[in-house]
Amino acid sequence: MKLPLSWLREWVEVEAAAEDIATALTHRGFYVEGIESHGRSYPRVVVGRVLEVMRHPNADRLTLCRVDSGAGEVRVVCGAPNVRAGMVVPLATVGATLPGGTVIRKSTIRGEESQGMLCSARELELSDDHEGILDLAAYLDGGAEAAVGKPLDDVIGPPETVLEVEIPFNRPDALGVVGLGREVRAALGGRWTERAGPRLARPQGEDAGGGARRKEEFDLELEDQEGCPRYIAQALEGVAVGPSPRWLTRRLESVGQRAINNVVDITNFVLFELGQPLHAFDLDRLSGPAIRVRRARAGEKLTTLDGKRRELTGEILVIADRDRPVAVAGVMGGADTEVSESSTRLLLECAWFDPRRVRRGARALGLATEASKRFERGVDPGIGRAAVKRFLELLGQVCPRMTLGPGRERVVAAPGPPRIELRSSRCRRLIGLPVSTAEAAEHLERFEFGVQPGDPLRVTVPSWRVDVTIEDDLVEEVARSIGYDMIPEAALETGGAYATRSAREILVGRARRAMLARGLTEAWTSSMVSEREARETARLLGQDDGRLVRLQNPMSRESEVLRLNPLPGLLRACAHNLRQGIGAVRLFEIGPGFSWPAEREAATSSRPAGARAARAELPVEAPMVAAVLAGPRYAHAHDASQQPVDFDDAKGIWESWLEEMRVDSPIWRPYSANGWKPGASAEVATATSRIGWAGALSQALLRSWEIEAPVYAMVALLDPLRDAVAGPAVSLPGRFPPVRRDLAFFVPETATHLELERVLAAAAGEWLGSIELFDVYAGPGTPTGMKSMAYALQFQNPERTLTEAEVQAIQDRMVSAVVKSCGGRLRER
Repeated sequence: MKLPLSWLREWVEVEAAAEDIATALTHRGFYVEGIESHGRSYPRVVVGRVLEVMRHPNADRLTLCRVDSGAGEVRVVCGAPNVRAGMVVPLATVGATLPGGTVIRKSTIRGEESQGMLCSARELELSDDHEGILDLAAYLDGGAEAAVGKPLDDVIGPPETVLEVEIPFNRPDALGVVGLGREVRAALGGRWTERAGPRLARPQGEDAGGGARRKEEFDLELEDQEGCPRYIAQALEGVAVGPSPRWLTRRLESVGQRAINNVVDITNFVLFELGQPLHAFDLDRLSGPAIRVRRARAGEKLTTLDGKRRELTGEILVIADRDRPVAVAGVMGGADTEVSESSTRLLLECAWFDPRRVRRGARALGLATEASKRFERGVDPGIGRAAVKRFLELLGQVCPRMTLGPGRERVVAAPGPPRIELRSSRCRRLIGLPVSTAEAAEHLERFEFGVQPGDPLRVTVPSWRVDVTIEDDLVEEVARSIGYDMIPEAALETGGAYATRSAREILVGRARRAMLARGLTEAWTSSMVSEREARETARLLGQDDGRLVRLQNPMSRESEVLRLNPLPGLLRACAHNLRQGIGAVRLFEIGPGFSWPAEREAATSSRPAGARAARAELPVEAPMVAAVLAGPRYAHAHDASQQPVDFDDAKGIWESWLEEMRVDSPIWRPYSANGWKPGASAEVATATSRIGWAGALSQALLRSWEIEAPVYAMVALLDPLRDAVAGPAVSLPGRFPPVRRDLAFFVPETATHLELERVLAAAAGEWLGSIELFDVYAGPGTPTGMKSMAYALQFQNPERTLTEAEVQAIQDRMVSAVVKSCGGRLRER
């Protein structure tokens, strides 16, 4: 919500600076995102009138202009093609400095003296128009004679300061200048201006619209009284539709709205001022003429003001005449009854619509408007008559010959204003400060709540505060008035209760800390992905893409199914980071993959026709850890020639992560599936189950995400990994020195380190302290079809020092085991 301070000060007398107002609003829950300045000041630029335009004697494209500056005539050389006698223009006098920095001096141009400059809109930075001199007629509203000689600032208006305020969803009353004015008034001790008081008064009786009204009634029926319990219809005659005066267009421009015509602009003006949307129909285009507020019927269609033909459903609340729908209630009007320059008879609509109905209609049609944004949250049900009165007051200023036609108001019996009791003890408990009932009453009265003294206080909630329904809401208002920064810190009262974390929660916390310790950044991505993304990443892990969970009403093609694993979102994030110039991408995410249970299809197919499931079927949520690596090996290295991350780098990170997760002896096995780079992927398993996958993604898969750099990915299943986690092993260091031996073997090229390590460990027995592979060689000197693998071995007896004969016996058993089990032999030195 944009809040122009000059508009605010028309309602609230407050002398505070823009920064102080922004701070006060932010402290009370209305975060001010920024302070903008619209417009400029133009010292020594005045309104002039061109008296005569003559041809320049020494230049074909220049003219000599006699200009009335208000303080006498001046001669100006001008090159604009649109200058003419009688034109009212901005005149920069000698000594003026234009926004671009140009200083105006008396000069001679092609032999003729120029005593100023006539300015275009671009030179004044009012717009990009540089086709000619700015014609000020649109800014003067017919007062050209009186304006000559006045400073341009008086005509265009001084610079406008605008606050960009974030409005909480539960505070629809603040979606207007008056609503935010209440907050500023309460925070800074201001008061309503003399003009604001009468405008805020809620009219009662038949003169709610103001002025004389014809006695015949307009045909109005509320067929859906739940969707629309209140509707005001006022016919207007003698209306002249045309451009809006400058003050009105300036007001709308300050809140980001484009001027259309005086009628539509005034409805928008009231919307941004009071928060009540209004709509005007061309009365001559209404059949009947009549208004019916009802649900749309099957097959009905409506062309809305944006020119789109829309098919309506029974969930949509519409405004109709006797024959057809003419507007989507609370969202957008129809093109058939749009107000145009030929309209002279109008019907003004001011209504209160049920927020749920408006929300359903707006979403069903894919429409979001300033009106729907307010109706969806809840408009003040008591502001209707004041809004109509304000509209008629403003329209009367621009259409003095306007008269009131027939009018009608329908109101379904509505409950009175809610009354809530507030105890001082409740304030003390929730706020942590001693607040007396007198102090609480003072705070609430600042927000215009009605308060009857006593303990508890009896509080009447104003109609615009639809968010206040219980006692704790009143406590929050007291806290806002005191200031959240004044609330002291207090220990949480638990009564001795405490919560324990489950084994899964402990594992998730450890997995997160282990990833962060390895330099990865945690990402939170959407669980909703496109079907293409879900299927492509499902093939990576061998998941059944026939068990996809589809959304019944997806918002877009990119969010039509729930993900089977977290990789789609991580790849999206990786692509975005690479596009933004982030060279080294290190991302991980901990979250579930969603799928229907395998037995669901069988149960569904075996169920008799028409039979219902005994209980609701829910998708299975499998918790996973996923990570992606891309870019250079070191994220912050200064060496531009460093190598990109490769499979060994990625595998090292995954191995150290598994080690910190205390996975007992993970096994890396070759793995291939669509989407992985051939020969560069593996599955990770334990003795009992598979716990994950890792490797390089294929370029064909990465192109689907518009990624050109190599990307390495890992996915781990948390439930199997939890079963593989071993408890921390603790052993005292041995008292006796270990014995070290280095052994090298020639083994077949197909032999793996894991295979050889197991053979050696089994043959060594319990006195093997450690085994470490320190060299692999397959160059000259090795037998054909074989390679050399060298190990550093340590042997230790916890009770005594091993003898040379004992170590030699262990070594002989290990050599024999390699020969027998692996087809290798000891490499002689």
